[in-house]
This record gives sequence, C-alpha cells and structure tokens, in this order.
Amino acid sequence: MLNMVFFGMSQLVSSIGKGDEMRINDEIYATILHLLEKKGPTFTTAELAAELQVSKRTVYKMFDSKEMIIDKTIDYVFKGICFGEYEPSSRAQFYSDEVLQKYLIDFPSTRQVDKISKHAQVLEKRYPRQWRKLNTYIDEFGKKICELFIVDPHVRILTATEKKVLLITIQQTIRKLLLSSYLAPKDLNFKEAVNSLYNMLLHGIAC
Repeated sequence: MLNMVFFGMSQLVSSIGKGDEMRINDEIYATILHLLEKKGPTFTTAELAAELQVSKRTVYKMFDSKEMIIDKTIDYVFKGICFGEYEPSSRAQFYSDEVLQKYLIDFPSTRQVDKISKHAQVLEKRYPRQWRKLNTYIDEFGKKICELFIVDPHVRILTATEKKVLLITIQQTIRKLLLSSYLAPKDLNFKEAVNSLYNMLLHGIAC
C-alpha cells in the first residue's frame, strides 16, 4: 500500500519542470501531516524529501520554505469547509440545526486537525504566524456556530455581554474538543460533542 502511495508521489514530482505550474496532490499533504503527527513542526525538509523519495531541491520547487509547507498544509486541511452566509427571508423560516449539520459535514477530519495541533507549544513558538492561522480557522467555525444562536427564532435577544460570553464559550470548547487526546478517553467524537453542546445551549438541561 505504502509502495503504491510512494509510486504515485514519484510520478507527480517527476513531472516538475515539465509545465509552468507545479501541482501538489493529496498524497504529498498526507505525508506532511504524517510527519507533523510523528515529529511535530521540527521535521526537516530533508526528512520530507526522504519520505517522498525525491531531492530537497524538488521539495523547494513545491514549497519556498518550511513556513510555507506548514502554512499550505493548514490551508489544505481546512479547504473543504464552507462558511457561506445564510440569509433566511424571516427568522421563523430559519432552521439553525440544518445549517449546523452543513458546517459539521464540511468541517475537516478532526484527525487531520489533531495531527497539526497535538504539538501546539512547538508550533506556537517556532511558527507563530501559522499557529495564528490554525486558530483563526478554528475560531471562525466557533463564530459561525455562535451566529446560529443569535439568529435562531427560539433564542431571545441576547445582550452584548451575553453574545461575547457565548462566543468565548463556544470557541474555547471547540478548541478543546478538537484534541483527540481529550475526546478519545471519554469515548466521544467531535461532531457528536458539538451537536450535544449546541442542543444543551439551545434547549437547556432543565426538565
């Protein structure tokens, strides 16, 4: 299986220089994510080249720098998420749960996110810009969920302070839930946990 993956990578990178624009496929990002999970952001371009069975020069034709490798990988992980604006004609016709399910379907694999975030301290120290980008993506997801409450017809009008507290609560909880080391021992998965959080906040836990 691994031989097939490496063969596919070699086929891709062997085409470098034959066209004006180089293409980077899913297998290359999968390899980068594997190295991030195994060694964190301290992995070297030489190690990446060895995994891809290419030269360092070839790696630098794909990515200008180590920072770009991590930066583009974060973009890759979150590329499928859609934060489109939903503008119902009236609050009564708006169903926030349906939009939440759309967000959860689009949200990237928590396994992929965890491969990047599990070495959070090293990433934050060595690559602060990429660390901020990762958290911006995650916080944007939390912000969109918070907005669902604000426009939901079943929710009363919230004060400015309540909106801020709600946003902080959701964003910080989502950051925690994205850590597989936190969820797995509790026999939880990310999407079920977010759904439960949403329902508890929307409907309360009182009888």
